[in-house]
Amino acid sequence: MLLKDVMIPGSKLLQTMADKLNRTIPAVENWKNLAFKLEIPNDEIRKFEGMTRESERTSPTIEVMKWVAAKFPDTCLTDVVRALDKIQRNDAVIIITEEFPDTVGEWKREVTV
Repeated sequence: MLLKDVMIPGSKLLQTMADKLNRTIPAVENWKNLAFKLEIPNDEIRKFEGMTRESERTSPTIEVMKWVAAKFPDTCLTDVVRALDKIQRNDAVIIITEEFPDTVGEWKREVTV
């Protein structure tokens, strides 16, 4: 399943992920670490970083997902799940699992092969 088809602006899935990943908690990876794992350039990450200070209405996590979906339209939901696993954000993986269990199941099969 393609990221651009799943991460729809205003969707509950996207907002729930943003609520989790936008928080700054010591020793817990966040949206910025996800952006690095998804290979977003540093200058773009800095733009998203400014959003956390500007307004409650903007979300760096949502902007990361929109950027990846726009620049790499072939990115799959499993790619995001892999990146979340690498930054040890199983809480976000669970959010995706609840919404798209088959997609995450495909990722788990790939990992065990």
